[in-house]
Amino acid sequence: MSDGTSRREFVAGTLGGLASLHAARLSAARSLTGRFPLAANPGSAPRTFLQPFDYEGVRLLDGPMKAQFDTMRAYYWAIPDDDILKGFRARAGQRARGNDLGGWYSGEPARRFWWSNGDTFNAFGQWLSGMARMSKATGDAEMRSKAVFLMGEWASTIEPDGWFFYSRRPWQPHYIYDKQVGGLVDMAVYAGRKDALGHLSKITDWAVENLDRSRKVDSDTEWYTLSENLYRAYQVTGDEKYRRFADLWRFEDYWNAFSGAAPTQVKRHGHHAYSHVNTMSSCAMAYAVSGEKKYLDTIVADYDWLQKTQCYASGGYGPEEELVADGELGGWLEKTAYSFETTCGAWGGFKLARYLLAYTGEARYGDWIEKLLFNGSLAALPMGPKGATFYYSDYRLGGGRKFYHPDGNWPCCSGTYPQVLSDYHNVIYFRDAGGLAVNLFVPSRAVWNQAGTEVVVEQETAFPESDATTLTVRPGKTATFDLKFRVPAWVAGSVEVAVNGKPFPVAADPGAWAVLKRTWAAGDRVTIRLPMRLALSPIDAQHPRRVAVTYGPIVLVRDASPRLALQGGPTDWMVGRPGLEFAAPGQPEGVFMPFYKVGANMPYDMYFDLQS
Repeated sequence: MSDGTSRREFVAGTLGGLASLHAARLSAARSLTGRFPLAANPGSAPRTFLQPFDYEGVRLLDGPMKAQFDTMRAYYWAIPDDDILKGFRARAGQRARGNDLGGWYSGEPARRFWWSNGDTFNAFGQWLSGMARMSKATGDAEMRSKAVFLMGEWASTIEPDGWFFYSRRPWQPHYIYDKQVGGLVDMAVYAGRKDALGHLSKITDWAVENLDRSRKVDSDTEWYTLSENLYRAYQVTGDEKYRRFADLWRFEDYWNAFSGAAPTQVKRHGHHAYSHVNTMSSCAMAYAVSGEKKYLDTIVADYDWLQKTQCYASGGYGPEEELVADGELGGWLEKTAYSFETTCGAWGGFKLARYLLAYTGEARYGDWIEKLLFNGSLAALPMGPKGATFYYSDYRLGGGRKFYHPDGNWPCCSGTYPQVLSDYHNVIYFRDAGGLAVNLFVPSRAVWNQAGTEVVVEQETAFPESDATTLTVRPGKTATFDLKFRVPAWVAGSVEVAVNGKPFPVAADPGAWAVLKRTWAAGDRVTIRLPMRLALSPIDAQHPRRVAVTYGPIVLVRDASPRLALQGGPTDWMVGRPGLEFAAPGQPEGVFMPFYKVGANMPYDMYFDLQS
């Protein structure tokens, strides 16, 4: 969550709860015409180079991602509907069965959290979104039914003027409204519920009249994330109301810090990390709606800046949830256990990278998705009892641990957790007119229609514990199309490709797509080998000797006791073992292993200062 300040200020108690919203709310929304600044006249629709599968036609196969997804699905399915709805029903004067979920979802006014003084936050809209997406991705009729029931019961509590919150004292109303918009759009698009759009219209009329529009640069309202889902609502409905309301929340001053399209006094750093990655997704949607190139220039420049100055070797970013000044990232390893707001940050990164893949077609953006998946979302602890949620990854120099959120259950990451795991289905493969693009090396199956022919591609792999993956192609009839795969920037040596056991020469430059052009028959098998090697990854240019040990896209960590004095290059002394583990002969006991294998409370080191 954001308030535009550092986590240290939160913990120190400098953030109080927001004041209550207007006690009296207008009963009818006035027309939006002429009330908000319109975007510039839309240009031609921007070119889309790659299309995600949009949660249809991709299935995870047996492997760690599917196991994690299935565990998550079972957890959210088991949350009692009455517990989820209790506060809404009570606020509306209905019979409120069930138990209070507690934590962030209820506010627990008897307990003072750093984030609230009895005011209420809940992740209901994000849960609707996650349930709709997972049901569409997997054909899960039970989860769809649960989401439909929850939406309908919630809708019955919307008051005549559009008040829709869990309580009379919502904390971060802009944030909650934004996530509710996203959830309702997803219920319409992925659960096929047109009634969701009626509910969306009603709560938006309330928001038009009541949301604070002061638009302070560093404000805990997080107004700068609103445009993305409102533009999505406009795309789905064609209703200008949503486009005009989205236009109101464009964060042009911050976007201009990257595009240079106009002068700005707003700095790139010093802001809440997750929400400012999310505002770039709003910028991407401004590009989708307007076609103005400055918005594309913005997200490209922002991505490059993030990778150069903000990202750890894991792909994570935002120590204490803050975007830092150039050169400061390495110093934060000495200060905090709150290195990366993991599932929220991964969700924001997935979205931004997807937009960039779509609107540029460049393979390099898939590298960030890969890092965030294997070192971020996959490395998260599973949901714990009563909404205990893995929130921060801990990269501290001198020993980190995995832990659940210390200040209460059901935080915002309980909302993004089902969203980001459902998104696995939407980031493995992409399509274009020529055929299929393989972005991630994950056990999975893709089915699509290629020029009138149904094609199935099944991927078998133990990546990253193996450097090879095999794609089996099964077109309904012999078909000619492109099969391309991302060549990661980390690849160490020549990429090897074979079709049906025979070498297949193909250009395979790191950071680009390798394209296999041929006529495919049922049962054709493509084997790809992407060589990996151990490497040292400096945290930033200002701390060249403060490094993480990586293997391909994977960050390796080591048992933190006893301490290891890291010297020289890891290939000089580390010995590989099964399961992507590495030992250091002659050094204190302990092994390096992928961060995703670390369990709760196990001490580990991720970063080391090289000894001279």
